[in-house]
Amino acid sequence: MKKDYGKIADQIIKLVGGKENISNVMHCYTRLRLNLKDTSIVNLDEIKKLDVLGAQYAGEQLQIIIGNEVKDVYEEVCQKAEIALTEMIDEEINENVNEKKEFNIKNIFNNIIDVIVGCIIPILPILIGSGIIKAVILIAQQAGWLAAASPTAITLGFVADSAFYFMPVFVGFFAAKKFGANLALGAMIGAALLHPTFTAMVTNQEAMSVFGLPIYPASYSSTIIPVILSVWIMSYVEKLISKYSPKSIRTILEPTLTLLIMTPLTLCAIAPLGVMFSSGLGNLFETFYNVLGPIAVAVLCSIMPFVVMVGMHVGVIPISIQAIASTGFDKFIMPTFFMSNFAQGAACLGVGVKSKQADLKSFAFSSAFSSIVPGISEPGMYGITLKYKTPMWAAMSGAFVGGLYFGFMGVGQNAFVPPNIFAITTYMFSTNNLIHTIIGIAIAMIVTFVMTMIIYKEKPE
Repeated sequence: MKKDYGKIADQIIKLVGGKENISNVMHCYTRLRLNLKDTSIVNLDEIKKLDVLGAQYAGEQLQIIIGNEVKDVYEEVCQKAEIALTEMIDEEINENVNEKKEFNIKNIFNNIIDVIVGCIIPILPILIGSGIIKAVILIAQQAGWLAAASPTAITLGFVADSAFYFMPVFVGFFAAKKFGANLALGAMIGAALLHPTFTAMVTNQEAMSVFGLPIYPASYSSTIIPVILSVWIMSYVEKLISKYSPKSIRTILEPTLTLLIMTPLTLCAIAPLGVMFSSGLGNLFETFYNVLGPIAVAVLCSIMPFVVMVGMHVGVIPISIQAIASTGFDKFIMPTFFMSNFAQGAACLGVGVKSKQADLKSFAFSSAFSSIVPGISEPGMYGITLKYKTPMWAAMSGAFVGGLYFGFMGVGQNAFVPPNIFAITTYMFSTNNLIHTIIGIAIAMIVTFVMTMIIYKEKPE
């Protein structure tokens, strides 16, 4: 029987203290997220008894787990609470929340993680879809059912890859939502970084400038941090312009001046910071491996999720390519990607086995598949391990132990391919290398899975 979303929305609004108590409503993949003015009047126990999968607080935010029908409930709540679907978090509410938190390094780190996760979780559906499609293509090609050069493989390939290539656009949109900025302008900032004219000039190493300021030539496809930083700054610029613009021409001045200000700021200063940091990180990793050897492999295996999270993994790829070109194989960069993905998959598998929540169990299993088969770790990383923290600790520990084995055994990869289950073919250049690869991966997955089963504690519904 179809659920009465209107009735559920009415019940939710009543139990959170009425529409007057709601400052903002949003939703992610499975959860309705409400920012409330007064959490003390919320009847959480009664909300859990509704036709929902659960409810809990994440900081000051009330999260009601709906499942796949969350969008329907979200729209009903917004309509009945008279809140626009694109309504942003009220600035005053953010200030009040910040006043309650002690200013320390831990809170700064948690806030950074919260921002990154908040910008990524909404795009999980396209990442999952992309991962599954790429897995289907890989399996079909390995089985001989689909030629790599066939029109179908090419078409499905570029459709799946578009989720990653255009990631700055998607992230820019949801970063704007997170920071209370204009959604369209947020997406436009991301799109500007990918415009064909800009990318062509970068490829051809042509000099670029705006208002006489030189533009740093860099490729931003698949990046996250440059656009998040840019939209964060844009949110303040936009609010400042809005504050001092005459109401009669605000709709014209606000977007125009925002773009005129943000164009040089983004292309000349903010976005290049991510690329510069990436280059510096690559040099640091190279020195790290030369000095510590096997220990360096273990450490990089454990921290790889955070390297991917900030988009700096692109900066270390040239190290791998150079190693393969000069020595015939890479013993540092690609093996750590490979190990990390399997550890992330094992952590998601552990959550899926242990969880009693149907939606979380399904999502965890699909994320495990995505991490291991097509090698897409983002859904599991942002939606499971990083979100619930203890699975991330388990994955990092398992990856460290497996990476240590890789380092001491000198496991290497002789070709640059995506870090998925099919990459095992690039470890077959010697029987010993293949055996040690399988043993290392098995160690990492077993340690991760066992630790996840021990330390992951599911919050009660």
